[in-house]
Amino acid sequence: MKFFSITLIFLLLFFNATGQYQNVMISNEDFPEEPSITMNPRNPDQLVAGANLNNYYVSNDGGYSWTRGTLVSQQYNVAGDPCVIVDTAGSFYYFHLSNPQQGSWLDRIVCQKFDFENQTWTDGTFTGLNGEKDQDKEWAVVDSATNTIYVTWTQFDEYGTSDPSKYSNILFSKSTDAGTTWSDAVQINEVSGNCVDSDNTVEGAVPAVGPDGEIYVAWAGPEGIVFDRSTDGGETWLDNDIFISAQPGGWDYNIPGINRCNGLPVTCCD
Repeated sequence: MKFFSITLIFLLLFFNATGQYQNVMISNEDFPEEPSITMNPRNPDQLVAGANLNNYYVSNDGGYSWTRGTLVSQQYNVAGDPCVIVDTAGSFYYFHLSNPQQGSWLDRIVCQKFDFENQTWTDGTFTGLNGEKDQDKEWAVVDSATNTIYVTWTQFDEYGTSDPSKYSNILFSKSTDAGTTWSDAVQINEVSGNCVDSDNTVEGAVPAVGPDGEIYVAWAGPEGIVFDRSTDGGETWLDNDIFISAQPGGWDYNIPGINRCNGLPVTCCD
């Protein structure tokens, strides 16, 4: 019995060790952080990733090797918060914040589309244009049944201010033509947050698509983690946010040695 037990443990350890995937350093240039990565479901060898402030990375061998590039948008500039997604046709999209030549800092959410074959990016389209407010912390998802792109983000009346008359809200927009045009942004949250960019600010809105086309979004803010949904492609949303969980200590917290640490939700649907 002792011999059998020892042999079994050895075999489990052996198979566990051989199942480990080799870590691959994508890049350590330009102090990359806030990474985003996705894979083409039509060709799993194709991966694209992004990292602050304007870095992108491409792999054509399943992630074993990578090529780094600098994302450029002549019209809108590239101001961070990368979100990389891929649609049902295998086209990649890189969402980010703006700092345009003609406009104001954070006045819109920008989407640039990638041609994998030619390794080129479009100059970008945008949603949520509002030069009097600040658009931040976007995230996007594709409906695999319709190829519609959904994006949510935080709009600040004035980023960073503690003025109690200024608010933050969660906005939503969609594209039904592969990112060429976008619907007008609509507010989906019930309870607004402040503009401090901390615990009582509404942030971390990540959309997910359900099996019947439902859109689910959760975010953090003064009410803790809350949730909203749409069953008609984002045309209408619940009147009241659904409470999920309290967040003791808030979502903005300190860890020694780390400049900034946020505990924001990510929405998924199986």
